[in-house]
Amino acid sequence: MTSPATERVELPVTAELVHGILTRTAEQPGADFRVLTYYVTSAALGDTIRQTAKDVAQVLKLSQGSVSRSIKRLLTDGWLQVAYTVGTVSFYRAGPKVIELALAEARADGQPLAEVHHLPVRLAPEDE
Repeated sequence: MTSPATERVELPVTAELVHGILTRTAEQPGADFRVLTYYVTSAALGDTIRQTAKDVAQVLKLSQGSVSRSIKRLLTDGWLQVAYTVGTVSFYRAGPKVIELALAEARADGQPLAEVHHLPVRLAPEDE
């Protein structure tokens, strides 16, 4: 029995993606964009950021309460998603809105998301 292999598609964080996020989150408090940008640029899109909200707050020079409120708003709006939780601490990654925006950018660039190459088939001697 065989299982199909799944190939991970690397979506780049481009200036256009960050600009799209900025314009789509313009009505949200300023800390939201800073927090979201941190999560989008700290690892490959879709990867979990293994830092607590407290750590993120220290890096961004924001209060822990401000970061926590931003995370809640970004979760509600689909910009972030919970990757996993350990005890009471959650870890996050870019949410579906970010991924959709990145996919739209990749398609707009004309780059295919995947390329299929077929292996040559050898014919049996009687079929030749």
